[in-house]
Amino acid sequence: MPTDRYGQRVSTVDPDAAAAYFDAVDAYLVLDDAAADGFTKTIALDPGLAVAHLGLGLSLAAAGRDGEAREAFTAAVRLRREHPERLSPREARQIDLVTAPPANLAAYAEHLEAHPGDLLVLGFAAGLLSGRRIAAGTGREGVLALAAASATAFPQDWAVAGICALELEEAWQFAEAERAAERSLQDRPDNRAACHGYVHVLHETGRIGAVESFLNGWFGTRHPHSPLQTHLRWHHALVALENDDPELGLRRYHAAIDPRVSTRRTTLVDAAAVLWRLHIDGLPGLPWEPVAELARAQVAGPRGALFDVHAALALAAGDRAALAGLRATWEAETARPNRDVVLAVVDGIAAHADGRYDVAARHLGGVVAAVALVGGSRLQQDIVVDTLCDALARSGQAARAADILQDRKHRRRSRRDERWIADLRRDSAAVPR
Repeated sequence: MPTDRYGQRVSTVDPDAAAAYFDAVDAYLVLDDAAADGFTKTIALDPGLAVAHLGLGLSLAAAGRDGEAREAFTAAVRLRREHPERLSPREARQIDLVTAPPANLAAYAEHLEAHPGDLLVLGFAAGLLSGRRIAAGTGREGVLALAAASATAFPQDWAVAGICALELEEAWQFAEAERAAERSLQDRPDNRAACHGYVHVLHETGRIGAVESFLNGWFGTRHPHSPLQTHLRWHHALVALENDDPELGLRRYHAAIDPRVSTRRTTLVDAAAVLWRLHIDGLPGLPWEPVAELARAQVAGPRGALFDVHAALALAAGDRAALAGLRATWEAETARPNRDVVLAVVDGIAAHADGRYDVAARHLGGVVAAVALVGGSRLQQDIVVDTLCDALARSGQAARAADILQDRKHRRRSRRDERWIADLRRDSAAVPR
């Protein structure tokens, strides 16, 4: 049987099917939409190759095509059940771990210790581990430990480095994250996972000019079709806001983030985050309705805290009935440890939208220390901090808002924060004592 670059055999005797499968796996690891076409091609060459159906399911799920993904996963499970003789033990376990995730995530670590090159499992497990730990109130720690076996076995591998780059950045290991991203991009310049980690490092270390230059080059030369495309455009819009150019930020929003032009899984979160920041920065007449319409369409499905906090931003701008329904759903989620944090954030957003800024500040200020439980990256969580600071400023507590932003400067150098702090200090000094 043919083997991949990690020495793992794939259960097909057709060399063309194996080659197509290996190319599709690589496309999946660089977050390229072409992965789905690659797995489809593999299946056409060898319909009984169960892991190709599994890869197709993962690719379709990443693209937000959940119904089609379920069909592909079902086919993988059926083939695993009906033709177990065709599968190696690694492939059989791979299908089990992806299609029926065990409650004990140690199973993934055990599998990766035995098969460190099984990056389909590593990528899936990394996302699953982050989501479960956030929901359980323990943050996203543990992904790097999960990846340790792969990183040790393949220290120069572009795919492993790309997976680890963002996790290293979120673990405050900025230099290591930058090296990992650069190593990955050197071998695979089209690796969106590494690009994403690299952009986060540049943001967090205050190199906004470098973010602008890198992303301008990226969008000018790289194939756009990726599950991360809209989110990378979100980063591009944040650069404009850092540079005090909200009009450019809005143009970038309309060009690539607006739900009328983007249908990615991240569109709601990215769109709401840009518009809310523009709202805080004082830009009038923002196009909220398409984002609210998307929130109404998606809010009834499976989701996490990060999604719902951003849905609340969109709904607070114009659909209070839907926002109340969203809140009621979280009120009933009594088993979720991050429930109270999400409820406080949703209530704070609603109060802010109503102009009850002192109430918003109380809700948000009470949970800001636990904002990591909302999920996502630190840059995404900053939307809660920004809303709190704006509420404080508008309720006569400019000095406290400035202190919070000043504390954030210890983590990340931000031109936008520096301008905001200066305005807040000036407003605070002007208040009669």
